[in-house]
Amino acid sequence: MPSIKDVAKEAGVSISTVSNVMSGNRYVSDELAQRVHQAIENLDYEVDLIARSLKNNRTMTIGVVLTSMDRIFIPQVLSGMQHSAQAHKYNLLIYTTRDDKLKEKKYLKHLVNSRVDGIILDSVANIGDERYFNWLAGLSKGKTKIPVVSIERDLSRYSLCSIYVNNEIGAFNATKHLLSCGCKRIIHIAGPKEIEMPEHRAKGYQRALQESGQPLNPDYEVRGDFSPLSGYRQMKRVLDNGIGFDAVFADNDQMAIGAIKALKENGYRIPGQIKVVGFDNTFVSSIVKPALTTINVPKYRMGVESVERLYKLMTGEENGACSFELATKLLIRESTTGESQENWDLEGW
Repeated sequence: MPSIKDVAKEAGVSISTVSNVMSGNRYVSDELAQRVHQAIENLDYEVDLIARSLKNNRTMTIGVVLTSMDRIFIPQVLSGMQHSAQAHKYNLLIYTTRDDKLKEKKYLKHLVNSRVDGIILDSVANIGDERYFNWLAGLSKGKTKIPVVSIERDLSRYSLCSIYVNNEIGAFNATKHLLSCGCKRIIHIAGPKEIEMPEHRAKGYQRALQESGQPLNPDYEVRGDFSPLSGYRQMKRVLDNGIGFDAVFADNDQMAIGAIKALKENGYRIPGQIKVVGFDNTFVSSIVKPALTTINVPKYRMGVESVERLYKLMTGEENGACSFELATKLLIRESTTGESQENWDLEGW
């Protein structure tokens, strides 16, 4: 295996020059930097992160623990993380839990043992699990604290910096839009009960109905798992049970699109007979037919902000918890009005 000495020899520079190029701690001319990078590529040299971490207590690695890559919401968040991490010369080490808390804790322990400099977490733990979140807030490598940033959930009460959106307000605005379109019997396809976020969206849906004088009907609230198939199956079940309705609000775009497929298969016209609203504004929402009215979540910005906040914690520019709420926005398209007020969203393709 080639060493840093071999890289220096191949590039015709000193070992310190190679080290400065890789760490970015000191300025190196473009010409020398190019020679070093070419030598690294020629020799297929890999940095010994463990050795580097023992020397300066930094691995230049951020651990990322996400729920699932199957949700098309996640890639744009991850893209924002990668952009910001690269700007700060950090690498990402990514794990997915598939909504399993035991896996989440296992991966967190592994990241601590890998001596990452910081962690970004999309946790699935119950918000009331005080012992778990206090443990999370106290993660460290030796005497050095490992800062943690939460995405999608506000965990600032546990001294964890958090980047999130107000899910209740988003769902409230989605439901209010359907009510303003004349809808009165609105099916809500909620996400899994074990996760906190769908409960906030359910509160927004229910509050909008109550404020408009509409009764809450438990038959109108069903649960999926965020996948298009679950939206399809839940919509088929509602139709098979003969429940009368004139609109659907789904907790994410994927379930909304599954519901649209079921409605079309049963001969319903959208939005003529049934109006549909999703949540997240994933890229498919603007190109599906009819184009889907949805609540925009600034996914890329969430990824960027999570790394930027973590970087400030790792470098000591900020201390303690921060609570950063990103704004949502209703995007009106064909599935509720018959015409789009928003153009195609091609970002992230």
